[in-house]
Amino acid sequence: MAHGGYSKRRVAEGNRVGRRSKGPGVDKKPKPKAPSLKNQIRSIERMLRKDLPPEVREAQENKLEGLKKQQEIHNRLAVERKIFLRDRKIKFFERRKIERRIRRLEKLQRTSSGQAQDVDIADQLSKLKEDLEYVRFFPKTEKYVSLFTGGDDSDIVDRRNRLRKQIKANLIAAAASGKDMEETGSEDDGLLDLSDDDFFLTGTSSDEADADDEWTDKSTRYMLHLRVELLN
Repeated sequence: MAHGGYSKRRVAEGNRVGRRSKGPGVDKKPKPKAPSLKNQIRSIERMLRKDLPPEVREAQENKLEGLKKQQEIHNRLAVERKIFLRDRKIKFFERRKIERRIRRLEKLQRTSSGQAQDVDIADQLSKLKEDLEYVRFFPKTEKYVSLFTGGDDSDIVDRRNRLRKQIKANLIAAAASGKDMEETGSEDDGLLDLSDDDFFLTGTSSDEADADDEWTDKSTRYMLHLRVELLN
């Protein structure tokens, strides 16, 4: 009898231990999802169609105005992100190409001995630095207009020129306000998948071949090798 009672106690204790072993929060229900800005705006607009006390109406109207401002910011950031993701690869390549040419010309400038050549190099450097400025500070909300594709198409040339003027005006305004203008052609795209892009893989010019940029030379050769393997 005593032995049987001991066995029952062991079973009961085991059940209690088993119940306690359940981790905290197992039976907790997931938190309800917060309503979106769009739904909050609709809800307040429906409320404002009702007959409300003046103080309640004023409070809801102020809340509605704040929510609409948040929605405008959200929509603007969404557009900027969409444009950034679409254009960042071509910006990355074009910035690399321009920087390589600048480094090559600066190296040539250090070894140049002729005045006429110095003037020519300085002129080329000035133009390349304007191109670099174009890529670095291209407006976020504009579709990127490439510097190396489109040739002499009059519409594309006109758009480039208009955007160059806009960028210069933005830089002047930023300098006047004592602020640094945010770069949009950033250097933080090291994880980009370059294997499916034809930029840099065709039409390699002598200034690229001679550029003193070991990292870019190696990466270009790697991309060429990768493309050959993919084609085979």
